[in-house]
Amino acid sequence: MSIARNDHLRRSSGTRFHKAPCALVATLCLLASSLSAAGGAKIIKISIPGSALTVAYGINDAGAITGAYGGGSGMHGFVRAADGSITSFDPPGSSVTYGSCINGNGAIGGYWIDYTGSPAHGFLRTAKGKFTTFDPEGSIDTEPKGINDSGAMAGAYTDANYVMHGFVRGADGTIVTFDPSGSTGTQPLGINAAGTVSGYYKDQNGAYHAFIRAADGTVTPFRVSGSPTLAWGINDSGTVTGSYIDGSGLNHGFLRAADGTITRVDVSHNVSTEPNVINDRGTIAGGYIDSRGYRYGFVRSPNGKISSFQLGKSAETQVFSINKDDAITGLYFVGARTIHAFLRTP
Repeated sequence: MSIARNDHLRRSSGTRFHKAPCALVATLCLLASSLSAAGGAKIIKISIPGSALTVAYGINDAGAITGAYGGGSGMHGFVRAADGSITSFDPPGSSVTYGSCINGNGAIGGYWIDYTGSPAHGFLRTAKGKFTTFDPEGSIDTEPKGINDSGAMAGAYTDANYVMHGFVRGADGTIVTFDPSGSTGTQPLGINAAGTVSGYYKDQNGAYHAFIRAADGTVTPFRVSGSPTLAWGINDSGTVTGSYIDGSGLNHGFLRAADGTITRVDVSHNVSTEPNVINDRGTIAGGYIDSRGYRYGFVRSPNGKISSFQLGKSAETQVFSINKDDAITGLYFVGARTIHAFLRTP
């Protein structure tokens, strides 16, 4: 089963950089251009001058985007306002900064690494730019993945034995850690307004299971058709999207309603389909992989209509977030060494 997103980019691509001293907060010029897209959609390239890598991980309902940019001298977090202006940020002492998620109030969750290259710490950045750093007890690596409008965050941390666990950090700063029964590695990925968390875990046999964790701590694991299953995004109605893998090794997308009803989602019968985000309208988005191994983006409307898209001639397009207006953010590759972020609007 293909697992992309932050972990794929930060670790597999080796993008832990050391950066030269610079101003922690600076308003930057945006290099943006419109790219063609199917179905009348508009795609804007987001690329910060001098950066070889720009990634947009989160978008809120106001259209503000957070992510990371950098190159050989380091990685920095950024927030892009709806008007296109970009502000760079780094927690004090950070060598590498990633903005992972943003809520409706403009608060950003993410993680940072210091100049020694030590494992990541979690952070909360308010809309006014104030930072709070945090780590669950015993963590050597903390990575928030989702934040709701109340300021509650969900994510994963790694202990000294390199085992991954889930956590929820409340708006008051209280941190609760958790693992589904039998888990040997827990990865929460989404959190909704009620504080319900979606994610997946691996059991002692190496099998993957999806889970939903209610705000009271009740965990409901599930597998689609008895297959390895990953749950990614969750909306405020409790509908979850993700993917599962069949016996032939092909990925299929799914929607799981709050009552447990499963709807299968496939772009085509002969491609691997991997949805990972959902909004409150029920629009989902993600990627699919063709027979050549190329990854494209797709959007599925609540009525089931699917639109696919590719950015330029890129063989790799990844989708990371969606807002209430079906605006989507993510990244695409240009050659082997350059990565741009994008904003796709209907």
